[in-house]
Amino acid sequence: MDTKQIEDIMVLMHNQFEAVGKRIGNEFLIPITLLEKGYGVEKEWLETDNLLKIFITKARYLEIDQYDYQGNYLHYDRNRVENWNVEFINGIPKTIYTYGKYFNPSTIAQYGLQHYSIYLKEKKLASKQKFLKVADWFMHHQDEQGGWPYQFDLHYYPDRLNKIKSPWYSAIGLGMAMSVLSRATALTKDKKYEQCALKATKMFEIPSNNNGVLAKFEDKYMFYEECPTDPPSFILNGFMFALIGLYDLSKQSGDVETKKLYQEGIVSLKRMLPLYDLGSRTAYDLTHYTTDGGYPNVAKWGYHITHIHLLAALNSIEKDAKMNEALQRWKGYLDGKVSTV
Repeated sequence: MDTKQIEDIMVLMHNQFEAVGKRIGNEFLIPITLLEKGYGVEKEWLETDNLLKIFITKARYLEIDQYDYQGNYLHYDRNRVENWNVEFINGIPKTIYTYGKYFNPSTIAQYGLQHYSIYLKEKKLASKQKFLKVADWFMHHQDEQGGWPYQFDLHYYPDRLNKIKSPWYSAIGLGMAMSVLSRATALTKDKKYEQCALKATKMFEIPSNNNGVLAKFEDKYMFYEECPTDPPSFILNGFMFALIGLYDLSKQSGDVETKKLYQEGIVSLKRMLPLYDLGSRTAYDLTHYTTDGGYPNVAKWGYHITHIHLLAALNSIEKDAKMNEALQRWKGYLDGKVSTV
C-alpha cells in the first residue's frame, strides 16, 4: 500500500475521549488505549505470535457440569481467603473493614469450604483440620435463633437504602454455613453438625423486616435476602448461595422442610432470572426496581462470573431449559455477545 495514503486523524469517542488515529485509504485505525477508555475492553499482547487479543473482559468461568453436595464446593480449591483483607484469630479469619474488625460468617464459611475442597483434592491433613475448626466455630457461635448474626451496621447502597442496624442475619452467611456443616457431617459422620445446620432453617421463614432473611417478590415468591433491607434489595448471588446451602443440607439430612425451602426458592429464581439479565451483563440486585434508583446496579465482571458459577451449579441439579438458556446467554456476555430482538 502506498504510505502516502496514511494520515494522522483526531478521533473523538463518546464526545469525551480523544486520541490520534490513522486513516489509510478508507480504513480508520484507532489506539487500543481509546477502546480501553471508551468501552472498557481488555487486551493481551502475545509477543511470540505477534498477536494482539482484545476482550470485553479477560475474566473466565470454570465449568460446573454436576454439582456434588459432598464434593468440591464451586472450585473453591482455587480460593485463597488467606490473601483477603483478614487477620486470623485462633485459626478463624476476621475481616478488616475501614470501620473495624468483625467476624463475617460468609467469609469464615468460604475459608472452611476452601480447605474442604483442598482436602478432597490433595488429602492434606492440615486442610482437613482447618475445615473442621471452621465447622466447630459455627457449632459454638450459633445463637438461640439458629443463626450467626453480623455484629456491625451495614451501609448497603446508602444512596437508595437506609442503614442496616446490627445485629442482623444474612442468607448468604446462613446458606454457606449450611454447606460447611453438611460437609462436616459427611466427613466425620457426626450428626451434631447436621443438627446445628437444621436449627438455622427457621431463619428462612422469618421476614427480613423482623430479623429474618425472608422477603417476597410480587408478594408471592420467596426470596432469601443477603442484606435484609427495606424495601428488599434482592441480591442475586447471596440468594443463590443460600439455595445451594439449603440443597446441601436437604440432601445430607433428608429433611423435608429444608427441601421445601430449597424448592420454593428455585421457583422464585426461575421467575426472577430475566429481571437480572441486562442483555450484555447481569444486575447485582433489583434495587433499581424496588427503590426509585432508576438504573440497574450492574454487576462487576467478577460478580457476573459468580452468577455463572452459581447458576451452573443449580442448573446441574435442576436441568431446567429456561435456566440453561439464561446460563448460556450469561456465558456469552463474557465474549461480547449481546441479546437483541
